[in-house]
Amino acid sequence: MDLIQAIEMLKRTVKENGTHHMKHIDLTLVPADEKGHYERALGVVKLAIMEGKISQDEFAARVNLN
Repeated sequence: MDLIQAIEMLKRTVKENGTHHMKHIDLTLVPADEKGHYERALGVVKLAIMEGKISQDEFAARVNLN
């Protein structure tokens, strides 16, 4: 899985917090049998951020966490 695929997958997990109108990634939105794929996607993104391939802010913007 590459970074672009990981970001596209994680876009489906963004949920708004009903109280403070803040968004977060929520893996409970995906079927249990697919959870491992989404966890791997998070790992791909984390590694890319650590390696400087993408910033935390750019990731947040690309998955619509802002």
